[in-house]
Amino acid sequence: MRKNLLAILVVLFLGTALAAEKTGPKVFISVDMEGIWGVVQGRQTSADFPEYSAARKWMVEDVNAVVAGLFEAGAFEVVVNDSHGSMRNIVADELDPRAGLISGSPKPLSMMQGIDDTFDACIFVGYHARAGTAEAILDHTYSGATIRSIKVNGREMPELGLNAAIAGYFNVPVIMLTGDTETCAQAKSILGDSMVTVAVKDAVGRYAAANLPQEVARKRLKEGAKEALLRRAKMPVFRPNAPYTFELDFNTSAQAEMPMLVPNVKKTGSRGVAFSSADYLEGFKLMRALIALAGISYN
Repeated sequence: MRKNLLAILVVLFLGTALAAEKTGPKVFISVDMEGIWGVVQGRQTSADFPEYSAARKWMVEDVNAVVAGLFEAGAFEVVVNDSHGSMRNIVADELDPRAGLISGSPKPLSMMQGIDDTFDACIFVGYHARAGTAEAILDHTYSGATIRSIKVNGREMPELGLNAAIAGYFNVPVIMLTGDTETCAQAKSILGDSMVTVAVKDAVGRYAAANLPQEVARKRLKEGAKEALLRRAKMPVFRPNAPYTFELDFNTSAQAEMPMLVPNVKKTGSRGVAFSSADYLEGFKLMRALIALAGISYN
């Protein structure tokens, strides 16, 4: 009996000691590909083309630079969500071993899968500008094949805004974003000037950019992550006001037809639909479902 009691006390002591060691912020990273250093063309972001293998390497190197900066600034835990295309881009054993990895698709929260209220901060790596942006690399909003624009409460949103609202749902601030110069500008205009942005390239068109020297880019990513985490207390949480009105404008009128089969979705024009939701996550998931329906082809 005494041995059992002693064993229980030892387990409780060790558990308390380990819990005491778990100090420092927990950070969620959502990483896309179009805004990664070196990426300027769609073929680099698709597994169907040979250029993809190099872009995958650049992708993990950008992420690792950010992860290194976070741990130097005192992070206790970092979780990375692969958020591009098939969401199987990051080669797992090339990611900094201190970071966790969420990989594969589909995921209920897509680019934000894994975030919850246990996180202290959120970072967007390799993000791109909203659809229709001039001088921005590979601009689009969730689906280049179907979406012309997405508005929430009357404001057009890039992916960074739509995803930041998910972080805000869990009371998590977005403290940093990386991508091209125009994407960084859009981030500050929506999420505020206090967040840290790191531009790794300056787009001169949709398919061309002036990239920073590689070592300079990685150094800025690392230093930016350190600065962002140390200043996280000053970063506001992005939380649009409820109820949430989502307006989707598709590329063609035909793409608006299937979404109209969903109850409470209203047509706003020849190629547009809209709906409202009291809960942002429910609205976000319905938005994704409508995009999927719009992509169905009967040709």
